Amino acid sequence: MKNVIEVKNLIKKYDEFTLGPINLEIPSGLIIGLIGENGAGKTTLIKCILNIINNYKGDVNIFNDNNKNDSLKEEIGVVLDNSFFPEILEVKDINSIMKSIYKKWDSKLFFKYLTDFDLPKDKLLK
Repeated sequence: MKNVIEVKNLIKKYDEFTLGPINLEIPSGLIIGLIGENGAGKTTLIKCILNIINNYKGDVNIFNDNNKNDSLKEEIGVVLDNSFFPEILEVKDINSIMKSIYKKWDSKLFFKYLTDFDLPKDKLLK
């Protein structure tokens, strides 16, 4: 089975915390969840994989290519515990933001999910 994500000897240092070294291989077709205590480095690892944080040591490959190739990120889904959107936005505003970022964003599906999950389009994010 082909690996979709490969992380080799990843180390990310902060003043009071060091993540790693991490070695990880995620084969194609799997859904992976990271579980751990607050502050364990789960979000930091994901941000390194997606090259949102780029001052780390080690190698990260996505689909056998360097993780700095932004077009590859369109093929990966990530759900974090925080939305990271400002609370001044309404739920419907997320559609405009995401469709400007992701070429394959499906506005029709987004609004279908809002309806399916009974989420109000005009409510502020919180």
